Amino acid sequence: MTLILDIKQDIDRSVQQWHEQFAEDIVPLGQGIRNVQYTTEALALIFQKGLPDDAVEQALFKLNAYLYMLQIVVQPVQNKLSRTMSSLGYHTHLAVAELQKSIESLFAEPLPLTSAMSTEQREWLSGTLSYIRIEMLSESRDSFTFFNSYIRLWINWILPVLTHSIADDTEQLLQAEMELLERLEPRSGHSALKQAWWLAQSYVQFERGAEQDAISLALIHTAATKQDFYPDRLPDYLERLTNQSNWTRLAYWLTELADVLRQQQSNLQDYALYWEQVITQLPEAEPQMWTALEKLLPVGGRIYEQKLLSYGKWQLWMDYQLSAGNDPANYKVTELQPLENNAPEMLLPFYHQAVERHMAHKNRQGYKAAVKLLKRLAKLYKKIKQEPRWNDFIEQFAQRNSRLRALQEELRKGKLIP
Repeated sequence: MTLILDIKQDIDRSVQQWHEQFAEDIVPLGQGIRNVQYTTEALALIFQKGLPDDAVEQALFKLNAYLYMLQIVVQPVQNKLSRTMSSLGYHTHLAVAELQKSIESLFAEPLPLTSAMSTEQREWLSGTLSYIRIEMLSESRDSFTFFNSYIRLWINWILPVLTHSIADDTEQLLQAEMELLERLEPRSGHSALKQAWWLAQSYVQFERGAEQDAISLALIHTAATKQDFYPDRLPDYLERLTNQSNWTRLAYWLTELADVLRQQQSNLQDYALYWEQVITQLPEAEPQMWTALEKLLPVGGRIYEQKLLSYGKWQLWMDYQLSAGNDPANYKVTELQPLENNAPEMLLPFYHQAVERHMAHKNRQGYKAAVKLLKRLAKLYKKIKQEPRWNDFIEQFAQRNSRLRALQEELRKGKLIP
């Protein structure tokens, strides 16, 4: 059976010739500063001879040109043993961003195939994959500069073509890639390089199907043990499963990734939205959602609170607030409205605890904060029709703290005592 492409470790000659030509094309620029102007002029020199007629070859030619320039732009920094994008100079960083934007634009369009791939087209695609893989696992590279292109090539161009093939072809191709990656284990102990290697394997295992999920996740957790691991480097497994409407598998991944995602907070809103989609389609997965959200604590506290309120779990919401020592002053009135409307009495200990916490500061600022909460507390007692209980409380409170002149002044300003 013929696979869509050969999985090779070395770059095919046709792609290698492209890169040799790119090197000749940009010779007139010399060793200029690697900025946006440099990359723009270099690409103009590369493309001025015209593009290939074959649409597939043209797309892969452009991709290789952008990748080649990406390698050229970051090379000077990497030769100085710098390992992260943050170490690039400002103008070089802009050049890298522009090149990556061009690469993403290419991947936004499907590979322009009009029929089955020819031998030449398979060689161009295979050679491009080999080139990206080599750059991603090169000891002199910032591995994650090329890791994203590695993932996008598979998702946007290789796998869509395989959808017209039979399942065995896809499995053989992914298995061949996995075997090659295993053989390419980096000798260096450099963290980013090893992370890229683990995550590339994780991605390939993910694409092999649910039966490989445990292996894929184990590789992610191994990468996550490194101090310089960033969850936003992960391939977008969650979006991929959403697009496939694979809700059972998505629920599993959301649950298993919680421990990893708690290392950052930037994407947790998206994480919560994925759960909403899962529960809409698969209501029986709700217990998994609560398990996962609890794993995200404390960094995912706000997400957890929002979910508790939206699902009407008033007692759990209050228990969390009290145990976390949260302050009702940090919430807008509208945020607490669901609880006030459905279980207002549960808010009483929340306010009382916060008042005592502000009083402990023993300064006017603390007293002002306490009085502000007391005013909201008065409205709450009125809402639940327990005004006599409130009157008894505020009278005893004022008497107990009668020696605190600043507090007495704030209580009078707030019209809580005569």
